[in-house]
Parts: sequence; structure tokens; C-alpha cells
Amino acid sequence: MATPVKVLILAFVMLLVGKGDCQCFPKDIEIVQSKTGAVVQQKPEWKVTINKNCPCAILNASLVCPGFQTVEPIDPSVMHKQGDGCLLNRGEPIIQPISFSYAWDDSYPFKIDPGFQIACS
Repeated sequence: MATPVKVLILAFVMLLVGKGDCQCFPKDIEIVQSKTGAVVQQKPEWKVTINKNCPCAILNASLVCPGFQTVEPIDPSVMHKQGDGCLLNRGEPIIQPISFSYAWDDSYPFKIDPGFQIACS
């Protein structure tokens, strides 16, 4: 009788420990920007890379981007402006870093919208 109880306790503990690895918080999403050196319509080009520093995929991720402007087209499958938000990767899971470039006078202060979802396997 003691063996089934031990197995249940072990399974419960593993479930709790495993849950700790399946979290992503806004602080786990790093946004890195740098000038590329290119100039588009007399504006410097900026490269943005979004790195996910957690083990889970993130879905429906958006950047907070009111007033964002660019003279360089951005592939809408990577980043698509919708009102004050910029949807990333069409809302599909982000597993690896994604990047896009834009051209404007100054870099834009992108922030991750905390409303994203997580998916862990």
C-alpha cells in the first residue's frame, strides 16, 4: 500500500516542479535595437530583434507601439501594426528570436504587451 502512495506523492511533486519551468513573463522577452548603417529615404535603418529568454513558446505576442512610424515596409508576417499594438509573427508561436527592420529618425521605444499567452510542452 505504501508504494502507490509514494508514487502519487512523487507524481504530484514532479507536477509542481515541472510547472515552474513553463512560465514566461514580460521581463523574459528582450527587445534589442541597433542601427544597421543603412539609410532609407534619408532616415537611418534600425534592426529590432525580439529574444525569448524562457523555455516556452509565446503566442499572440504584441509590442506596445502607439505612434510608431517607418518609411521602410515591414513584412506583416513578422510585425503588423494594429492600432496602438504591433502583432508579432501573426500571433503564431514564437520559439526562436524574430527580427525586423524599420527606418525612422530615432529608435522607437518598443515594449512587450504583457497580454501574450504561453505554450509549454
